[in-house]
Amino acid sequence: WGIVLGAVVIIFYTMMGGFFAVAWTDFIQGIIMIGALVILPVIGLIEIANDGYSLTDAVKAEGPDFASTVGGATGWAAVGVVVSGLSWFFGYMGQPHLLTRFMAIKDPGKIKISRRIAFAWAIPAFAGAMLIGLIGLSMYGKGSFEDVEQIMPTLATELLPAWLAGIFISGAIAAMMSTADSQLLVISSSVIEDFYHKTLGKEVTEKALLNLSRLVTIAVGIFGFLIAVTSGELIFDLVSYAWSGLGASFGPALLLMLKWKKIHWKGVLAGMITGTVVTIVWSEIEFLDAAISVRFVSFVLAFFVVVLVSLVANRKGRKKY
Repeated sequence: WGIVLGAVVIIFYTMMGGFFAVAWTDFIQGIIMIGALVILPVIGLIEIANDGYSLTDAVKAEGPDFASTVGGATGWAAVGVVVSGLSWFFGYMGQPHLLTRFMAIKDPGKIKISRRIAFAWAIPAFAGAMLIGLIGLSMYGKGSFEDVEQIMPTLATELLPAWLAGIFISGAIAAMMSTADSQLLVISSSVIEDFYHKTLGKEVTEKALLNLSRLVTIAVGIFGFLIAVTSGELIFDLVSYAWSGLGASFGPALLLMLKWKKIHWKGVLAGMITGTVVTIVWSEIEFLDAAISVRFVSFVLAFFVVVLVSLVANRKGRKKY
């Protein structure tokens, strides 16, 4: 019932408030997230020091490979590990719910300070997330959790007062909500404004467009809810899959549209299709994804296809995008 309630709340405020509601709720949710990812690890480290636990001993107990940057891999396998780890970078360029933030900024001159804020908050956030995992390993030991994503709420409930634990646990929920509402908004605006209104040329009143957008938001929200409750996958795996698909489908095309004058619309379309297909196929072949992440492969192949098809199309004298 918690998932149902969360879905209803997200769909409702996105449907009624639009981008304004999403922007403000994301801001508040971001504060909750950074608080949880900074304060909880600090309290955890204090608890470890007071109770005689040791992060160093916990890491050593897992063997030398655990502390290795490449997990003990050597040669090309080590290269694959590094590339797979860094491949999260590629997804950022193709996330429509992130790009709309830049599109909505009032003063383009504030892009630089916004970029600095984004980097500044990411460093303590990611460091805190890793520390939470290490603290959980130190306090509970390896294999104590069937679902490792339960480490954070377990630490919060054991180390903090109930009211503060509730706030910090909601930080994880805030992360999900901030992404879900943004995706809902992007999809509904794309379907109604970009496709229905502009592409199909449907001339309707603003009120009718608003009502249609709300209907699409409800439909997409319900569809996403059904996927969430039936997938059975870890949140990390679902995020990685979506990150790869969106990043590879839109990232190369968007990057080249900004930086390369010879890009052709056929190249854009071919790259989007390539990114989507490679993500689906590569993810289903277990040994391929284990060797090198689909996040890297799908982006690189899509980038290559955009360039190749654009060059071929331009040679034939076709109109550029």
